[in-house]
Amino acid sequence: MNRDYQNKKIVELTEEELVNLGFLGDDALQGVKDMVEKVRADPRRLGHINCFQVDCLRRKYARTPAQGGAVTDSSAPTVVSPDLISKFEMTFWYHGLSADPPHLLWRSDFETNPFPMPQVGDRFFKVPVKTAYGVFGTRLNEVWDSTVAPEIRASLKSHGLLYSAIKTARFSTVDEEGGEEKFGPVVVWIALHPNTTKASAVRDATPDILQILNNAQVTGVVVEWYEGTVEKLVGPPLMGVADNTSPAFGLSHPFNAALGIPIARASDDAQGTVTLLFREVKTRAGDPSDTILALTNKHVASPVTTTHYDLDAANPQSVLVCGERRFDRAFSEVEDAVNTGLRDAVRLAAELKDLEAKAGGQTNRAMQRKQTALDDKHEDNAALQELFGQVDEMWRDVGNRKFAHVHWAPEISVTVDECHYTRDIATLAVDAEKLANFTGNVVDLGNQYDAGQLEDRFWPFDTMCQGKTIPADLQLRIHRALPRRLVVNPDTEGKKGDPLYVVAKYGNTTKLTLGNYSGMDAYTCTGFGVESREVVVYNGKGWGDFSAKGDSGSLIFTGDGSGLAILHSGMPRGMHSHVTYATPLWWVIKLLLERYPDAEFYGMAYTLD
Repeated sequence: MNRDYQNKKIVELTEEELVNLGFLGDDALQGVKDMVEKVRADPRRLGHINCFQVDCLRRKYARTPAQGGAVTDSSAPTVVSPDLISKFEMTFWYHGLSADPPHLLWRSDFETNPFPMPQVGDRFFKVPVKTAYGVFGTRLNEVWDSTVAPEIRASLKSHGLLYSAIKTARFSTVDEEGGEEKFGPVVVWIALHPNTTKASAVRDATPDILQILNNAQVTGVVVEWYEGTVEKLVGPPLMGVADNTSPAFGLSHPFNAALGIPIARASDDAQGTVTLLFREVKTRAGDPSDTILALTNKHVASPVTTTHYDLDAANPQSVLVCGERRFDRAFSEVEDAVNTGLRDAVRLAAELKDLEAKAGGQTNRAMQRKQTALDDKHEDNAALQELFGQVDEMWRDVGNRKFAHVHWAPEISVTVDECHYTRDIATLAVDAEKLANFTGNVVDLGNQYDAGQLEDRFWPFDTMCQGKTIPADLQLRIHRALPRRLVVNPDTEGKKGDPLYVVAKYGNTTKLTLGNYSGMDAYTCTGFGVESREVVVYNGKGWGDFSAKGDSGSLIFTGDGSGLAILHSGMPRGMHSHVTYATPLWWVIKLLLERYPDAEFYGMAYTLD
């Protein structure tokens, strides 16, 4: 559209001008024509609406709609060799963990705990919906790292089984009639690399694992097997954070200076997320430094993850705010908000007109409220148009999205020390001008939930009992890295007193998500035999996937503003992931201090014991 027309009011244009703009006439979309006619018919209430708003609507719905996906048939309830359980149970045992959950291979309680199956004639059979939770306060917690996990790893190797992850979980199901959530036993949950073994092999290996548990005086635990591979989840100054009453709140997140900044390599658009920022203060030589550094993953910052990298001033590796894909998504979100705002204004005007007609010339409270809502909507729409203009004019040019250069990126390693956590970290030297609005390591929680909804999710019982709260402005300052000794203790409890540790992250792809921290570290192994130890987060009940590709580097944090870990990988199946893996933040800070001895984390406290 010609810029001269963008701010022109629809009611001020001639019929010919509206036809030339594609808003009226035979070639115009019917919905756009209807919208324009409603505006022209009510200039008193809708005279604010301009060509920019209508053109956004026209362009949006002129696009070709996406085609829907195919629907698959239900699985058979019979067992087919070489499987040991029915295809139905394999497919639906983990139903609910994600939109595309893994398939069960075998479980040690197969004979004693039958899975509900549809019977001939069933018309309304419902598959149980599961949620994975962490395990706390059990005998297994006491002996997991010292005895049980190492012995299980050795046992799997002796059986020739190529595991990708060994972890623990408790699964809940919801009673269909009463709606009551019921918890099953503690599960040692083992993932094997796909297509490397048969169900009979894991069945035969199960007794040895049960014996390991029995020797450690751990009883009542079930062993479950499935296939899955751990995969890396790559995927002007930054704006100040909008007030949560602003229509721009949440929409401007990709371009603001809060944590969760979406980033991408300039070379190939590989995407990820900034974990946190810190100041160097002094160089390793002891000279004063005003360098501000951002933390993310090595595999986000560098295309080659097996070699060490230090800043090469002659040939720097550039990192952008928002890769092309993330920018397109952010732009579309703003455009959608503009379209929704226009339609809301037209609807409110029609409702107000109807109220006035019924009132017979009298003013009532409903009319006053509706008029206030319409006035507010016009004001919000003007603010959204301003945001649209900022994003389109200031951020579309990739040159304006230059954020940083890679400063230090050691090769990915799981043998840094005896902990065997994954070192998948990199630091970025940030353009100071980009951080003019940076106010510290604060997570902008966005517009997906209000403070009360988040409190109920983080602390379903303790919000009222202990007075735990989320900041009303939804700006959560990260005030500390959780010490190692506190990471293993549950943060809260469910309504029945079950230990619970709900955490969250704000990432490039999935934005704000919440999940259940597992309580015990997982032990993972790549297809090449590289073993590591990881923090584990499961998807929360009904909350969707905790992470997806592009979320790598995200800070995982608690509701009270404690940093838990830096996200680096997941175990996806199709387009969904049911497990997220991360490295403890206290351990990452330990590594950062070895490289930057005088680093200061904007007031964030930490201990390294």
